[in-house]
Amino acid sequence: MLACPIAGQQSNTFTPGFKWEPGLRIEATESRVGVLYEGATSDSGRVSTATYAIVVSEHPDGLLISHEDIRVERTRDFPDELPPIARVNEVVSDNLKYWMRLPNLVVTGDGEFIRVDDIAGFQFRVEASIRPVASARAGGDPEIVGLLEEMLAVVVNEQVIESLAADRWSSLVDKWAGTEWEIGQVFGADIEYPNPLVPGPPIMYTINAGVTQRLQCQAPSGGLTCAVFVMVSRPADAALGQAAQVLADSLGAQLLAAAGQEVPAEYLDDGANALTFDELRLETRVELMADPESLLPVWLEERQTRAGRGIGLGEPFSFFTEEILTTEFSYPQPR
Repeated sequence: MLACPIAGQQSNTFTPGFKWEPGLRIEATESRVGVLYEGATSDSGRVSTATYAIVVSEHPDGLLISHEDIRVERTRDFPDELPPIARVNEVVSDNLKYWMRLPNLVVTGDGEFIRVDDIAGFQFRVEASIRPVASARAGGDPEIVGLLEEMLAVVVNEQVIESLAADRWSSLVDKWAGTEWEIGQVFGADIEYPNPLVPGPPIMYTINAGVTQRLQCQAPSGGLTCAVFVMVSRPADAALGQAAQVLADSLGAQLLAAAGQEVPAEYLDDGANALTFDELRLETRVELMADPESLLPVWLEERQTRAGRGIGLGEPFSFFTEEILTTEFSYPQPR
C-alpha cells in the first residue's frame, strides 16, 4: 500500500465512523519479528507468519466478527543447540501469539466490544491446534508434555481470552470510533486494568493516543485518504514488577525450564525462588492505518518492548526484547 502525506489538508479534525457491514470479508497476513539484545543472541528477522480471514455477519446483539481459516507457520529453523523443551515452548508461544488474539467477537453496530462468542468452543479450537504440533516436538517426553499442559492451563482460560480480544479490538476499532480527533493532538489517560495472567489488584496503565497524520491512499471504502492512529501504553513499573513476581513465585521454575534452562531439584522440590525480578519495564505501541470514514484497516503494527533485570537460579541476568507484529489487510470483494 503506497501512501504519502496530504499537502494543505482542509480540516485538522474528524470523527471516524464504524462501517463494517455484514457480508464483508477481509484477508489478513501477519508477520512476527523477534529482536533480542543484552545477554542474548540477536534474533532479528521474520520468525513466523499467520494468515486468516475476518468475516462480518449479523448477530442478535449487533455484529459477529469471525476469524476463519487461521494458519500459522514458523519461517525459521531452530538452532541446533536449542533443547527439545525450549523448541516446544517456541512452537506453543508462536501459535498462542496468533490464536489467542483471534476468537470470534460480538460487537455493537457502533463498533463497541461486547464479548467473545463461544469461549468454550474457542478454547477447544486453540488446544486442538496446538497440542498435536507441540506433542510431536516433545517426542513423548513426559516432563515436556506436563509443561505443555501447565502452559495451556494458565494461558488458555476465559479471562485471558476475553482480555486479549478486547485489547485487539480496541487497537483496530474501539479506541478510535465515534471520537473527534485532531491531527497531531495526543490524548493521555491513566487507567486501572486487571492482569488476567496474575491474580491480584488491577495495574495502573498510562495510555497516550492520537492521530499522527492523514495520507493519500486507496482507502478500502473507495476514498483517497487514510488516517494513521497511534496508541502507546505503559504499566506502572512498580505494579508491573509486583505482578511479574507473583507469576514468577508460582511458575518461575517452569518458565526457566521452558526456556531450556536446567533447573536443579532444590528449585523444584524445596520451594526455593528460581526467578526474581529487580526491575521490569514494558511498553506496547500500536500504529494503525485505516480508512477514516469506516475504520476498515489497511495496515497494523503492534510493537512490544520488554526490559528488566533480576536473578534466575542464583545468577544475575538482564534482558531487552522487542517483538513486532505487522498485519496487512486486503479486500477480495470491491468495496
